[in-house]
Amino acid sequence: MGRYRPVTSDDISAISSLHKAGHSVKDIAKNTGVSVRSVSRWVQQISNSGDDDLPRKRLPPGRPRKTHPRTLNIFKRDVDKCPSISGRQLKENNHVLLGEVSVRTVRRRVHDDLGFKHFVARPKPLLKEVQKRFTTDFSSAASTSLGILRTGRSTLE
Repeated sequence: MGRYRPVTSDDISAISSLHKAGHSVKDIAKNTGVSVRSVSRWVQQISNSGDDDLPRKRLPPGRPRKTHPRTLNIFKRDVDKCPSISGRQLKENNHVLLGEVSVRTVRRRVHDDLGFKHFVARPKPLLKEVQKRFTTDFSSAASTSLGILRTGRSTLE
């Protein structure tokens, strides 16, 4: 990300109208809030084009993404619902949207764009700490009341 904000189409039309009104590049930059270098580039493009049409901004280089930004919302909803879902399951659940998208691309979108980390969900323990304490208390109480000798095993695993 640069130091200056990006030039919008409103800025370009303002630069064009101010240039046609005869303002200098520094005045245009001060009025629009765009850097002097950007204003001079747009003024040069406007003067080279010669017609009344405004020059259009160029598209960013590279091919377009395979997934639409709306699919990220679907991914987020599915991952929030089930955090241990895999990329393959996401693709199978949304096979209409992701017909020709690879599983690797789905994983990359979940990791890079949504910020979810790659990890395997830990299985839940069979007994919680409170339940372990209750069972040990119960076993010790039962052994003392029944007169059973303990084998030295104080906790359950």
